[in-house]
Amino acid sequence: MTPLKLWMRAATPDEQKKLARAAGTSRTYLYHLAAEDDTQYRREPRPELAAAIEREIAVMHKASGGRLPLVWRTDLVKACRECAFARRCLGQEVVGRADFPVADEA
Repeated sequence: MTPLKLWMRAATPDEQKKLARAAGTSRTYLYHLAAEDDTQYRREPRPELAAAIEREIAVMHKASGGRLPLVWRTDLVKACRECAFARRCLGQEVVGRADFPVADEA
């Protein structure tokens, strides 16, 4: 399950709408971004949108007292994960930086 999909599950519909509005996108598009890699619905945002999503999620994370997890742009965009700057800054954490455990659905 993708980090953004886990975030969407933790968020209320109003929080999802708030994120979409603040990041300059739609709730429907957030669901497309949250889809698993192997589905026909999977999308990858442009890096600027991923940065806006990351920034707004950080604000919402703080406002929720940590109930809503952080999601990073490197979780959303392959180009960000492969960026030399991100690799220098984040090292091994460049992928999978989400701050919550991924649990099986079982």
